[in-house]
Amino acid sequence: MPPLVRKRGPVRRLIQRCRRRWRRWRADIHLISYPKCGRTWLALLIGKSLALHHGLNVRNPLRLRDFAKPWRRIPYILQHHDGGPEFLLPEELSTDKSAYAGRKVIFMIRDPRDVLVSSYFQKTKRNANYRGTMEEYVHERRGGIESIVAFYNIWARNRYLPADFLLISYEDLHADPAGELRRVLEFIGYGEISEDIIREAVEFCRFDNMRRLEAGNAFGTSALSAREVDDEESYKTRKGKVGGYGDYLNGEGLAYVEKVIGERLDPFYRRYAGAGLAGKAFKGER
Repeated sequence: MPPLVRKRGPVRRLIQRCRRRWRRWRADIHLISYPKCGRTWLALLIGKSLALHHGLNVRNPLRLRDFAKPWRRIPYILQHHDGGPEFLLPEELSTDKSAYAGRKVIFMIRDPRDVLVSSYFQKTKRNANYRGTMEEYVHERRGGIESIVAFYNIWARNRYLPADFLLISYEDLHADPAGELRRVLEFIGYGEISEDIIREAVEFCRFDNMRRLEAGNAFGTSALSAREVDDEESYKTRKGKVGGYGDYLNGEGLAYVEKVIGERLDPFYRRYAGAGLAGKAFKGER
Protein backbone atom coordinates (compact mmCIF):
# COMPACT_ATOMS: atom_id res chain seq x y z
CA MET A 1 0.00 0.00 0.00
CA PRO A 2 1.53 3.38 -0.97
CA PRO A 3 2.45 5.78 1.85
CA LEU A 4 0.57 8.96 2.46
CA VAL A 5 2.51 12.11 1.58
CA ARG A 6 2.53 15.18 3.81
CA LYS A 7 0.95 18.19 2.11
CA ARG A 8 1.85 21.82 2.78
CA GLY A 9 0.77 25.01 1.06
CA PRO A 10 3.19 26.58 -1.46
CA VAL A 11 3.90 29.65 0.69
CA ARG A 12 4.70 27.56 3.75
CA ARG A 13 6.91 25.25 1.72
CA LEU A 14 8.83 28.23 0.31
CA ILE A 15 9.35 29.75 3.75
CA GLN A 16 10.53 26.42 5.16
CA ARG A 17 12.95 25.90 2.27
CA CYS A 18 14.45 29.35 2.77
CA ARG A 19 14.84 28.79 6.50
CA ARG A 20 16.48 25.41 6.00
CA ARG A 21 18.92 26.78 3.43
CA TRP A 22 19.89 29.68 5.67
CA ARG A 23 20.39 27.39 8.69
CA ARG A 24 22.53 24.97 6.69
CA TRP A 25 24.63 27.85 5.38
CA ARG A 26 24.95 29.26 8.91
CA ALA A 27 25.82 25.98 10.66
CA ASP A 28 29.36 25.31 11.86
CA ILE A 29 28.60 21.70 12.72
CA HIS A 30 25.99 19.41 11.19
CA LEU A 31 24.56 16.52 13.22
CA ILE A 32 23.11 14.27 10.52
CA SER A 33 21.36 10.93 10.59
CA TYR A 34 18.72 8.95 8.81
CA PRO A 35 15.56 9.26 10.94
CA LYS A 36 15.28 6.85 13.88
CA CYS A 37 19.01 6.41 14.45
CA GLY A 38 18.93 7.84 17.98
CA ARG A 39 19.84 11.40 17.06
CA THR A 40 17.38 12.88 19.58
CA TRP A 41 19.21 11.06 22.37
CA LEU A 42 22.59 12.32 21.19
CA ALA A 43 21.29 15.88 20.74
CA LEU A 44 19.93 15.91 24.29
CA LEU A 45 23.23 14.61 25.64
CA ILE A 46 25.06 17.44 23.85
CA GLY A 47 22.51 20.08 24.85
CA LYS A 48 22.47 19.07 28.50
CA SER A 49 26.28 19.08 28.59
CA LEU A 50 26.50 22.56 27.07
CA ALA A 51 23.81 23.90 29.40
CA LEU A 52 25.58 22.55 32.49
CA HIS A 53 29.01 23.69 31.32
CA HIS A 54 27.88 27.26 30.63
CA GLY A 55 25.40 27.47 33.52
CA LEU A 56 22.47 28.05 31.18
CA ASN A 57 18.80 27.53 32.00
CA VAL A 58 17.49 26.29 28.65
CA ARG A 59 13.83 25.37 28.16
CA ASN A 60 14.52 23.08 25.20
CA PRO A 61 18.08 21.70 25.23
CA LEU A 62 17.21 19.56 22.20
CA ARG A 63 17.41 22.53 19.81
CA LEU A 64 21.15 22.87 19.66
CA ARG A 65 21.18 25.85 17.31
CA ASP A 66 19.61 27.98 20.05
CA PHE A 67 22.81 27.75 22.10
CA ALA A 68 24.67 29.82 19.50
CA LYS A 69 24.01 33.41 20.54
CA PRO A 70 26.17 36.39 19.53
CA TRP A 71 27.44 36.83 23.08
CA ARG A 72 28.39 33.16 23.50
CA ARG A 73 31.31 31.36 21.95
CA ILE A 74 29.27 28.26 21.17
CA PRO A 75 29.28 26.79 17.64
CA TYR A 76 26.07 26.74 15.63
CA ILE A 77 25.10 23.06 15.67
CA LEU A 78 22.30 22.04 13.34
CA GLN A 79 20.71 18.63 13.63
CA HIS A 80 18.80 17.41 10.59
CA HIS A 81 18.15 14.44 8.30
CA ASP A 82 19.77 15.88 5.18
CA GLY A 83 16.73 16.24 2.98
CA GLY A 84 13.99 14.00 4.34
CA PRO A 85 15.29 10.64 3.01
CA GLU A 86 12.47 8.74 4.71
CA PHE A 87 10.06 10.08 2.06
CA LEU A 88 12.24 9.40 -0.98
CA LEU A 89 12.99 6.52 -3.30
CA PRO A 90 16.64 5.41 -3.24
CA GLU A 91 17.27 6.95 -6.66
CA GLU A 92 15.78 10.28 -5.51
CA LEU A 93 18.34 10.80 -2.74
CA SER A 94 20.77 13.64 -3.36
CA THR A 95 24.36 12.52 -3.94
CA ASP A 96 25.79 16.06 -3.97
CA LYS A 97 27.24 16.90 -0.56
CA SER A 98 29.36 19.85 -1.70
CA ALA A 99 27.42 22.14 0.67
CA TYR A 100 29.23 20.45 3.56
CA ALA A 101 32.72 21.23 2.30
CA GLY A 102 34.63 23.12 4.96
CA ARG A 103 32.11 22.21 7.69
CA LYS A 104 32.19 19.62 10.44
CA VAL A 105 29.80 16.68 10.19
CA ILE A 106 28.74 14.25 12.91
CA PHE A 107 27.10 11.32 11.12
CA MET A 108 25.04 9.01 13.33
CA ILE A 109 24.17 5.49 12.24
CA ARG A 110 22.25 2.52 13.59
CA ASP A 111 21.65 -1.04 12.49
CA PRO A 112 19.49 -0.60 9.35
CA ARG A 113 17.20 -3.39 10.59
CA ASP A 114 16.41 -1.46 13.77
CA VAL A 115 16.05 1.76 11.76
CA LEU A 116 13.54 0.09 9.45
CA VAL A 117 11.37 -1.17 12.30
CA SER A 118 11.49 2.11 14.21
CA SER A 119 10.73 4.01 11.01
CA TYR A 120 7.63 1.89 10.48
CA PHE A 121 6.25 2.83 13.89
CA GLN A 122 7.19 6.48 13.34
CA LYS A 123 5.14 6.52 10.15
CA THR A 124 2.18 4.55 11.46
CA LYS A 125 1.96 5.71 15.09
CA ARG A 126 3.43 9.22 15.14
CA ASN A 127 3.18 10.82 11.69
CA ALA A 128 0.31 8.68 10.38
CA ASN A 129 1.61 8.79 6.81
CA TYR A 130 1.73 5.05 6.16
CA ARG A 131 -1.16 2.61 6.42
CA GLY A 132 0.36 -0.71 5.44
CA THR A 133 1.53 -3.61 7.59
CA MET A 134 5.06 -4.31 8.73
CA GLU A 135 5.22 -7.09 6.14
CA GLU A 136 4.35 -4.58 3.42
CA TYR A 137 6.74 -1.97 4.75
CA VAL A 138 9.66 -4.37 4.52
CA HIS A 139 9.32 -4.20 0.72
CA GLU A 140 8.39 -0.50 0.56
CA ARG A 141 10.90 1.28 -1.68
CA ARG A 142 10.05 4.82 -0.60
CA GLY A 143 11.85 5.30 2.70
CA GLY A 144 12.31 1.56 3.23
CA ILE A 145 15.44 -0.56 3.61
CA GLU A 146 16.69 0.37 0.14
CA SER A 147 16.50 4.08 0.96
CA ILE A 148 18.23 3.54 4.32
CA VAL A 149 21.11 1.63 2.71
CA ALA A 150 21.41 4.13 -0.17
CA PHE A 151 21.53 7.05 2.29
CA TYR A 152 24.28 5.37 4.31
CA ASN A 153 26.23 4.61 1.13
CA ILE A 154 26.06 8.17 -0.17
CA TRP A 155 27.60 9.44 3.05
CA ALA A 156 30.25 6.71 3.06
CA ARG A 157 31.37 7.92 -0.35
CA ASN A 158 31.31 11.58 0.72
CA ARG A 159 32.85 11.30 4.19
CA TYR A 160 36.11 12.92 3.06
CA LEU A 161 34.36 16.03 1.74
CA PRO A 162 33.65 17.84 5.06
CA ALA A 163 36.53 19.55 6.87
CA ASP A 164 36.10 16.94 9.61
CA PHE A 165 33.83 13.92 9.88
CA LEU A 166 32.86 11.93 12.98
CA LEU A 167 30.98 8.64 12.78
CA ILE A 168 28.86 7.79 15.84
CA SER A 169 26.79 4.64 16.10
CA TYR A 170 23.73 4.07 18.25
CA GLU A 171 25.21 0.76 19.35
CA ASP A 172 28.44 2.33 20.64
CA LEU A 173 26.51 5.14 22.34
CA HIS A 174 24.32 2.52 24.00
CA ALA A 175 27.36 0.53 25.20
CA ASP A 176 29.39 3.52 26.45
CA PRO A 177 27.34 6.74 26.57
CA ALA A 178 29.92 8.68 28.59
CA GLY A 179 32.82 7.68 26.35
CA GLU A 180 30.96 8.43 23.12
CA LEU A 181 29.66 11.73 24.47
CA ARG A 182 33.25 12.68 25.31
CA ARG A 183 34.26 11.94 21.69
CA VAL A 184 31.48 14.17 20.38
CA LEU A 185 32.23 17.03 22.77
CA GLU A 186 35.91 16.96 21.83
CA PHE A 187 34.91 17.01 18.16
CA ILE A 188 32.80 20.16 18.60
CA GLY A 189 35.54 21.90 20.59
CA TYR A 190 34.52 21.13 24.17
CA GLY A 191 37.21 18.75 25.33
CA GLU A 192 37.48 20.68 28.60
CA ILE A 193 34.00 19.68 29.84
CA SER A 194 34.37 17.88 33.15
CA GLU A 195 33.68 14.23 33.83
CA ASP A 196 31.10 15.29 36.44
CA ILE A 197 29.11 17.17 33.80
CA ILE A 198 29.30 14.23 31.41
CA ARG A 199 28.08 11.86 34.12
CA GLU A 200 25.20 14.22 34.98
CA ALA A 201 24.23 14.57 31.31
CA VAL A 202 24.28 10.79 30.81
CA GLU A 203 22.15 10.28 33.90
CA PHE A 204 19.66 12.93 32.75
CA CYS A 205 19.39 11.22 29.37
CA ARG A 206 18.75 7.73 30.69
CA PHE A 207 15.97 6.01 28.78
CA ASP A 208 13.53 5.99 31.68
CA ASN A 209 13.99 9.72 32.29
CA MET A 210 13.66 10.57 28.59
CA ARG A 211 10.45 8.52 28.56
CA ARG A 212 9.19 10.51 31.56
CA LEU A 213 10.12 13.82 29.88
CA GLU A 214 8.36 12.75 26.70
CA ALA A 215 5.19 11.62 28.50
CA GLY A 216 4.93 15.06 30.11
CA ASN A 217 6.10 16.99 27.01
CA ALA A 218 8.62 18.65 29.31
CA PHE A 219 10.34 20.62 26.55
CA GLY A 220 7.17 21.76 24.80
CA THR A 221 8.23 20.33 21.46
CA SER A 222 6.88 17.67 19.13
CA ALA A 223 10.44 16.36 18.82
CA LEU A 224 10.00 14.69 22.22
CA SER A 225 6.32 14.22 22.98
CA ALA A 226 4.20 11.09 22.90
CA ARG A 227 1.32 10.89 20.44
CA GLU A 228 -0.61 8.51 22.68
CA VAL A 229 0.63 8.38 26.27
CA ASP A 230 -0.75 4.88 26.78
CA ASP A 231 0.69 3.49 23.53
CA GLU A 232 4.38 2.60 23.88
CA GLU A 233 4.80 2.32 20.11
CA SER A 234 3.79 5.98 19.62
CA TYR A 235 6.68 7.31 21.70
CA LYS A 236 9.82 8.81 20.24
CA THR A 237 11.62 6.90 22.99
CA ARG A 238 9.93 3.71 21.86
CA LYS A 239 12.20 0.88 23.02
CA GLY A 240 15.77 2.07 23.43
CA LYS A 241 17.09 -1.38 22.50
CA VAL A 242 19.93 -2.69 20.38
CA GLY A 243 18.75 -5.44 18.05
CA GLY A 244 15.08 -4.94 18.87
CA TYR A 245 14.20 -5.64 15.23
CA GLY A 246 14.19 -9.33 16.13
CA ASP A 247 10.83 -8.83 17.86
CA TYR A 248 9.23 -7.73 14.57
CA LEU A 249 11.22 -9.07 11.62
CA ASN A 250 11.44 -12.76 10.80
CA GLY A 251 11.11 -15.26 7.99
CA GLU A 252 10.98 -13.95 4.42
CA GLY A 253 10.84 -10.32 5.52
CA LEU A 254 14.03 -10.52 7.56
CA ALA A 255 15.73 -12.54 4.82
CA TYR A 256 14.90 -9.82 2.28
CA VAL A 257 16.19 -7.03 4.53
CA GLU A 258 19.43 -8.89 5.21
CA LYS A 259 19.84 -9.62 1.51
CA VAL A 260 19.67 -5.90 0.69
CA ILE A 261 22.13 -5.08 3.47
CA GLY A 262 24.51 -7.89 2.53
CA GLU A 263 24.54 -7.07 -1.18
CA ARG A 264 24.40 -3.27 -1.17
CA LEU A 265 25.69 -1.76 2.06
CA ASP A 266 29.08 -0.07 1.73
CA PRO A 267 31.95 -1.94 3.49
CA PHE A 268 32.50 1.21 5.57
CA TYR A 269 29.61 -0.09 7.71
CA ARG A 270 31.02 -3.60 7.92
CA ARG A 271 29.57 -4.13 11.40
CA TYR A 272 26.09 -4.45 9.90
CA ALA A 273 27.03 -6.85 7.10
CA GLY A 274 25.72 -9.96 8.90
CA ALA A 275 22.87 -10.87 11.22
CA GLY A 276 23.37 -10.56 14.94
CA LEU A 277 26.23 -8.02 14.75
CA ALA A 278 24.32 -5.04 16.11
CA GLY A 279 25.98 -5.10 19.53
CA LYS A 280 29.58 -5.44 18.31
CA ALA A 281 31.80 -2.47 19.12
CA PHE A 282 32.87 -0.44 16.12
CA LYS A 283 34.71 2.79 15.49
CA GLY A 284 34.40 3.68 11.83
CA GLU A 285 37.41 5.09 10.03
CA ARG A 286 37.09 8.47 8.38
